[in-house]
Amino acid sequence: MHPDLEKLVARAKIDPKTADQLDRLQPGTFCYHKSWKAGRIASWDRLGLKVVIDFEDKPGHEMGMKFVASSIEPVEEDHFYAKRFADIDAMRQMAGDDPVSLVKLALESRGGKLSLDQLDEMIKGRVVPEGKYKGWWESTKKKLRSEPRFVVPAKRNEPLELRDADLSPAAALVQSYEGARDLKGKLKAAEAILREITVFEDPAAQLLGVVEDLADSAKKAQRLNLESSIELILARDDIQEKVPELKLDANQIGIADLLSANEASLPELLKNLSISRVRSVMGALPTAFGEEQWVSKMLGLIPICALRAISEIARYLADRGYSDALLEFIESRLQQRTLSSDALAWVCKERKGMAEVIFDPSISLAVMAALEVDSLNEEGGVRAANRLRDLLNEDKTLIHDLIAESDINTVRNFAGRLMGTAVFDDLTRNSLMARIIKIYPEVQSLVLGRRQEEEEPLIVSAESLEKRKAAYDKLIREEIPQNREDIKIARSYGDLRENFEYKSAKEYQRVLMKRKADWERELKLAQPTDFKSADGSKVTVGTVVTLEVPGTGETRVYTVLGAWDSDPDNHVVPYLSDVGQALIDKKPGDDVAMPTASGGRETLRIQAVRPWLS
Repeated sequence: MHPDLEKLVARAKIDPKTADQLDRLQPGTFCYHKSWKAGRIASWDRLGLKVVIDFEDKPGHEMGMKFVASSIEPVEEDHFYAKRFADIDAMRQMAGDDPVSLVKLALESRGGKLSLDQLDEMIKGRVVPEGKYKGWWESTKKKLRSEPRFVVPAKRNEPLELRDADLSPAAALVQSYEGARDLKGKLKAAEAILREITVFEDPAAQLLGVVEDLADSAKKAQRLNLESSIELILARDDIQEKVPELKLDANQIGIADLLSANEASLPELLKNLSISRVRSVMGALPTAFGEEQWVSKMLGLIPICALRAISEIARYLADRGYSDALLEFIESRLQQRTLSSDALAWVCKERKGMAEVIFDPSISLAVMAALEVDSLNEEGGVRAANRLRDLLNEDKTLIHDLIAESDINTVRNFAGRLMGTAVFDDLTRNSLMARIIKIYPEVQSLVLGRRQEEEEPLIVSAESLEKRKAAYDKLIREEIPQNREDIKIARSYGDLRENFEYKSAKEYQRVLMKRKADWERELKLAQPTDFKSADGSKVTVGTVVTLEVPGTGETRVYTVLGAWDSDPDNHVVPYLSDVGQALIDKKPGDDVAMPTASGGRETLRIQAVRPWLS
């Protein structure tokens, strides 16, 4: 023990345990604190019983000896934190020139295992600038995955690990597979084996256990997770293709076996698999269901598949001479108005190819109907509508081809529905309308009428105006910033093509931006009222209307208030609603065609009108 510490113990200034800890923290020693991070012991103040520490952001920081002994950890000169403190420029150079070695040093300094949050704390901001860290980590992660010594997590809540250096590359790959915690981990480990198959000196012997376990795991998991089972069998098949000696059983379980045993799960399977895997699944359908049934089975998948899977199904059928059956199926669904948004998108994309013979003017209205229906379906319909919406916007000739041969009534119907739907933002809607007007200038009156309508003031109650302002404020200050943060977090999960969280966050961003634009326009037009000017001479905003059903004596009472006032349980209706618009300006004794829940109309007679505030 250092003589100075022995003296302090002898004088009862510090206890022996504190002295033992401080003996490891002599001046010049590198150290670490959980809050102030890396540092170096500058000196001991024996009289004041303090230790002076130079931390990275707190040089000359004084701490009590007892507190130092319990909270400061000494680190060796080759430790990550010591190197970061002593020569930050060299660490930054390493991050650029050899990021794998930088991560290896971080892992070795923390016992061979790190959470990604811990790695961020060690490198982000200080070694790699915060704005560049995300790109640096994505690039580094790919390099780490190519090195067998590193176990790179598939999820952020799993650790990054460094394997034992004594393992051969082949043994490390097999160990990684054997240590996989779940089916997804096994699949990633199997894919790593495929990438590095050349490192195996005797693959038939070294990979026998892996191949057998892939098949066994797939068979056990098929009922609960068909997608992973398929992926595991395909990985097994890929390994066997590279190492034919591993195909030991001619009757081993295959993709067709899994499909025939789990037919009900096929729709969900095709939604989730990558395109290359979808092709493999389709190739197994004839074996799974027989020559007489596989075509009808495949056609039945079209209504529930996404666009890319539909494209693969169509190509597969056409290549085998079944294009007529495909087109008959789609045409039948078109006539029934039951074709999905994604199937319609396929028809539009193939309008000068495979679907040319069924592409006609009626498809324009089918497109708008599908967009309107799917935009209200939160369980996947929004994504399908977005794909069709984006196709309308991005394919510059699609609008022309949809309406070029249509009659003017169909075009007006199409344009009117396009102007009225909430699927498009204002900029996109105006762009699409410009394409329509270029072909049919006479529909420009729709746009002008819409704009005049939008400029009319909105009559609202003071209470509803305050609520809308508060909701708008929450949207701007909380919901939109939170969505941006959600997008950032989702991006960090990687592979945006298969990243459900990222796609969902981006779709919700469009919803929020549309809501923001609508509310800004409405708040600009809002005209608050206290309803005191209403009288009983006719129905206006701020009146109570009593109606009777002719010949029955039955009466109904409605209160017509501002654009944002609605209480269906108490028959309070906004003046812009269907009921409100049917009543506005009517007088006692007038007959009114009132909308019904079924979509029809019924005739009621106004018995009395009185001010809401009396």
